[in-house]
Amino acid sequence: MMKEMPHSLARTALLGCLILLISASSVAAAETAFALENDMQVILQENHSCPMISSIIFVKSGSRYESEYENGMTHFLEHLLFDGTANLTRDELDSSIDDLGGYINAFTRKDLTGYLVVLPKQYIDYGMTVQADMLFNSIFPEDELAKERKVVIEEINQYKDSPGDAAEAFFTEKAYANTDYARPVLGYTSLIENIPREAIVAYWKKYYTPDRMTMLVIGDFDSKKMKESIRSVFGGFASGEAGATSKGSTMKPDRAKLAEGKHRQGSIIGQHRFDTAANVQSTYVSFSIAAPHVSSADYLPFDLLTTYLSMEDLSPLKQALLGGDTPLATEVGISLDPKEEFSRLELSIITDNPDNPDSIIAVTVEQLKAASSLEADSAMIAGIKTSVRCEALYNAEKLHYYGFLIAPLVMSAGWDFIQSYPDSISEVDWSRCTLAADKWLVNPDYVVTTVRPADSAEVAYTPEEPTAEAVTAFFDTTTFPTYELVEGHHISFPNVDSVSFELIDNSVYHREVFQNGFTLIVKSNPDSRVFGMNILGRNRTANEPEGLIGITDFVNRCLEKGTTTRDAARISTDLAAIGANLSVHDNPWIPFDDRYTTRRFSFLKFETIEEFAPAGFELFADIMLHPAFDSAEVEGVRRSMLGVCRRGAGSPTKTARQQYYKTYFGGHPFANSVMGTPESIGAISVGDLRNHHRRFYSPENMILAVVTSRDTAEVAAWAREQFTGLERADRTVTSVEKPAPVFVQKVVHTEMESAQVGIYAGGRAPGAGDIEAADVSIAASILSSRLYLNLREKQGLAYSTGVGTRFDRSFGWYYLVVSTGVDNYDRAFDGLLLQTEKLAFDGPTASEVTRAKNQLWGGLMRAKLSRANQAYYLAENEFLGRPLDYDKLLLEHLNYVDVRLIRRVASKYFRPETWVVSSAGGMR
Repeated sequence: MMKEMPHSLARTALLGCLILLISASSVAAAETAFALENDMQVILQENHSCPMISSIIFVKSGSRYESEYENGMTHFLEHLLFDGTANLTRDELDSSIDDLGGYINAFTRKDLTGYLVVLPKQYIDYGMTVQADMLFNSIFPEDELAKERKVVIEEINQYKDSPGDAAEAFFTEKAYANTDYARPVLGYTSLIENIPREAIVAYWKKYYTPDRMTMLVIGDFDSKKMKESIRSVFGGFASGEAGATSKGSTMKPDRAKLAEGKHRQGSIIGQHRFDTAANVQSTYVSFSIAAPHVSSADYLPFDLLTTYLSMEDLSPLKQALLGGDTPLATEVGISLDPKEEFSRLELSIITDNPDNPDSIIAVTVEQLKAASSLEADSAMIAGIKTSVRCEALYNAEKLHYYGFLIAPLVMSAGWDFIQSYPDSISEVDWSRCTLAADKWLVNPDYVVTTVRPADSAEVAYTPEEPTAEAVTAFFDTTTFPTYELVEGHHISFPNVDSVSFELIDNSVYHREVFQNGFTLIVKSNPDSRVFGMNILGRNRTANEPEGLIGITDFVNRCLEKGTTTRDAARISTDLAAIGANLSVHDNPWIPFDDRYTTRRFSFLKFETIEEFAPAGFELFADIMLHPAFDSAEVEGVRRSMLGVCRRGAGSPTKTARQQYYKTYFGGHPFANSVMGTPESIGAISVGDLRNHHRRFYSPENMILAVVTSRDTAEVAAWAREQFTGLERADRTVTSVEKPAPVFVQKVVHTEMESAQVGIYAGGRAPGAGDIEAADVSIAASILSSRLYLNLREKQGLAYSTGVGTRFDRSFGWYYLVVSTGVDNYDRAFDGLLLQTEKLAFDGPTASEVTRAKNQLWGGLMRAKLSRANQAYYLAENEFLGRPLDYDKLLLEHLNYVDVRLIRRVASKYFRPETWVVSSAGGMR
């Protein structure tokens, strides 16, 4: 289950959501919206680019609806709805979706809770039935309640250990004082430990009614048939039947009815500053500025202005904070955050100099004031409007993320606003933007907070929370309605006894290796209007010179900062003009998101729409082949990388992970960090960057994969024009040696001041070319499920657990991961050992093997929903020596995998006596 992204990390990530990701109505697919007889709102959006469907249900329930002593109940309830219903046990609920190759998850935000399933289209009726069962038939078993308290508390502690969490908490406390948005989504330990079951059930019955729900279904379906299915599954639940109050109850009245007055009173008036010191690695300056409500005529112009101010290389605000020989800041995030009652312009500014906040605040206010006379680049404004429409196509492909991305505006603005947004924003003239700036930013109402690292003599800020005694006393004097939950509402589950998967691929493929060694792969099919590309650079860390660890990541980050014919601002403008997205690294603002980053290779992902494919291909090639490495831009990238490294050093999980690689691989290139170290980043010169780019991105070391609707011959001709003239370097590492074997268990620990301890443990696996590679992935999936079941679901020792596998061509490795409370280390590690040894000695059950095979296949299909990702995985398969029809071969192999095969690979590879065990965190 997921929570709301930390505020300081969310602003940049949510910018795309608020400006670019919401334009669903421009997707070339059928779309409709209607209401069931019980007032449940339904939105249907057909998208036939892949045979999968996503159903997400938004519930108007979040921390803003809670009282002081309910804080955290919404998120706690989100967890509890996975613990069993009148029809399904906890294990049946999760496993039934997994068995069908599906994905089930949920998330809580301040103004809503979302429940998501993604399934192959033939099983979506079953998935929606599971959703209905969870939402209306949960039974909250007492034995699950105690366990889930521990899990949520571990989640709270995990976020306390994340970089900037204290700064986020202080900002929220001050910026949203006197409003319901001041409460944290996760709540506090004292509340989670003491909220009684009857209070949770009463809260659920009050808020989980159909009239407070909006359902979004997107994917490969017929709308007429889908309407019938939804009415059949959800139409029988009556609105308000749960009963929000009863005689003798002291539950408060519906906060939704009180919200308007309270939040208006809590809007910002005047200019306020608050400062503190906390356990942070950098200094954080955060603004919350009064902005026009979504219903205001000023909103769209202000929205467009905000997007312009967020542009990295054109924004005068960012240039003022990030530019010059001694910049004031290392990171600047800007976004417009619309709530149901008001909107805020929010800025998150990070600096590594604790003396800079005064200057940062003065410069920021000055630049915002100047926005009223800002003459924007007309090409960029046109590009922003183009990007709105293009982004809808990109994100309609991402069924498993679309609901999360669209959520902020579903409850605050509504579906009509979302539908009209692309056309409305396209009609905004820049003069209206400057008028809005004159009204809202010349003398803005704002709250600004600064949080700097505490020194040894200071008491570090921690959020104030109610005491356990106060919580207990409150609930001892509060009465709640009594509900009988054993039988639940009648619900009929579709028959899914026969599960089968097939791969229908009508694509045309072209593979070619040029004379200079450059490899091209083109996949063509007509199912999407998106044009996706990925360039892979082979053997990333193995090709980095000694002492220059992280130089490939440094080069990649410089690529978008200018070429020999385009400066950084021109690149930004040209990308926007064709609505293109360029990714040269994973996003450091999003926690736990590094799925594409690897020591094995580098990546550069690009997407535009087919209409702009020729211009996009030329632009991507120019960025890739002709970087300028301007010294001023290089220093800006260096500062940003150093800031990310510094903040990451405070994370127990990230520290344990890097320590695992360093210990397991020893003197091997994979021991090195992808981003490098502060010392190596500081040592890299402009000359080093140019030399490494020339050597690493030489033609024989690159793989270009393209996914398109165009003829393969047309795209191949573009590639020949751009890449055949490149000269080979012939100095790259073409293959990586196997690491030295580990024969005895190695244990390493880094002591840190933290609430949790992160654990990484693992050992060797076969290479990608070995027939056992897929079998080890299935065994790892089974082990991951067992860890989740036993460490999290039964014992409540951790919020996050898992097992991962990685494969190079001739070798591989696996790792078990868990983050747990410091006092739980021994029990958690013993659990890792026990479950690993049981699987190795006893083997799996037949049902576990079936479920894991389905999970592997379903996960692979979800990962390849978007064309940009399809290009990424095509390039990865080429790097690993896999054929173009690898997916077909994998599916054929899965048909033969059985208990015997999985037991054999588990006993062969899952051997704790040869593990490297890495941990980081508090004293254990």
